[in-house]
Amino acid sequence: MKKQIISLVKDTILKEARSKTLIFLFLTTTLLILLANSLLKLYISEVPQTGQAVLNASSSLSIMFSFINVWSLIVSGIFGISSIRSDFQEKIIYQYLTFPISRTQYMFSRIFGTWLLVFGYYLYSYFLAAILFSIASKTMALHWTHIISMALMALYIFIVIFISFVYSMMADKIPAFLLLFATIIVISASSNRMRVLEFSEYFKELSVFKIFAILIYGLLPRVNYVSELASAVMFHEEIRLNLPLESLHFIITSFVMMYFANRYIKNKDF
Repeated sequence: MKKQIISLVKDTILKEARSKTLIFLFLTTTLLILLANSLLKLYISEVPQTGQAVLNASSSLSIMFSFINVWSLIVSGIFGISSIRSDFQEKIIYQYLTFPISRTQYMFSRIFGTWLLVFGYYLYSYFLAAILFSIASKTMALHWTHIISMALMALYIFIVIFISFVYSMMADKIPAFLLLFATIIVISASSNRMRVLEFSEYFKELSVFKIFAILIYGLLPRVNYVSELASAVMFHEEIRLNLPLESLHFIITSFVMMYFANRYIKNKDF
């Protein structure tokens, strides 16, 4: 059984690694980072004050890393959806289900393989930008806190891939992709709405939108907090989250989501 799971994880990575989409993303990302680095070097060469140049390099790195984080969300959705949709399109899902593995193991093998691929892409983009920008600004862009930030982004990418995987079981690629981003936007909007309120204010002046925001805020993992925390750690910003409470909420809601997703996969007729 262990060999079957490892084989399925490897198959997921190899299948997506051969896709034209991944090749296009790698080439596009590399070109964009090289272009940004060239523009940074050009600007620094035109600025006489070293301090101003270093400050500009730091700001440019912040923008680039933020772009990489957002772009990784899109990449996670693309490959999270395609990792299982292709099994149905190529009609090989039934072959996999003949293996001595459960549907739960099939699901997490596909998700884990996709996560390894996307996180590898994220690390490539991250380190390429950091190295090039460090050389351009003659300052070290990498810091030990970046390891913590990368670990948080790894968790963020995994949850996004999981959500996209589940949606891909319910809808075709484009609707699933739209559902994923609608979910991320709704979670972010509800968090922004509720985070400024004290708990005693939650149930005052209730409206349809506020009730909806409370339900989303309470029942779904606050994935936007994970990305916010990753950015705060990376750029040494003040962390404005109740970490123990938010961590507990994230763990509980994530496991509940996985439980129901697993039940859905087990009961789905395919």
